[in-house]
Amino acid sequence: MGLHRELAAMAMRATPLPGQRNFLHDTGIHAPVPLHDGSIGVVAREPFKAEELKRLFDLMVIFTIGDFASGASCSSYFDPNSPWYNVFYGAYGVRSHKRDGSPWGFRGDGRPNVDEMLEVPWLDYNFLTAGNLGCPPSRMCFQVEDVREGKEGFWHTAEVACIIPSGLHRMKDAVTPDLTYYAVFGVPEEHFLSSQRESYEPVRMRGKMYFRPVAERTTLVWGGLCPDTPDGQRLFNSILEGMTPLYR
Repeated sequence: MGLHRELAAMAMRATPLPGQRNFLHDTGIHAPVPLHDGSIGVVAREPFKAEELKRLFDLMVIFTIGDFASGASCSSYFDPNSPWYNVFYGAYGVRSHKRDGSPWGFRGDGRPNVDEMLEVPWLDYNFLTAGNLGCPPSRMCFQVEDVREGKEGFWHTAEVACIIPSGLHRMKDAVTPDLTYYAVFGVPEEHFLSSQRESYEPVRMRGKMYFRPVAERTTLVWGGLCPDTPDGQRLFNSILEGMTPLYR
């Protein structure tokens, strides 16, 4: 195991950090994340409070990312030639603080509100990931291009095609990054950034989210988002195949 990969695995295993709470675990809600071939083999559990998000929900992010190639200084999350480019998959726990008491992603009458639910990945890809890797607001570009709502058993679903800001960047372009994120993702390798590739470039992705209320004010979400390429979608289908039996 390379030093960079070992550091990433240790950082992910250390979550939640001392003093942080996993509100899903505390309420007996399980959110399993199977380890797919090509992943780093470790699952991180990172909580965010409403006060720091400036949103009316607390968020629990449970995820894994692509592995580090032999001798590499970074995860394949940064590799534009990999189906793991900008991929993390897993689950969200969303604890709502809306005044009407409804869970996040749902209206007061219980009907799903997909636009509200999509605020979570909007926040995650723009600010919690690219932003913490130094992406300036002017390059945050999460935009849903197509969404198809559905229902599968107890789960509401949203199949989504969207644009996200890549985490790949030149270090000189990073604006006040959270350095702890480099412990998890590694430092982008220069050869991934050709002269025609810009830092935090827009990337077309496609995936699916499953969501439903699981406790008072609490929504559980699972799924993934992968590049909208043949290899990326093969990876996505394989990830979904591994996760689906765990949530039935």
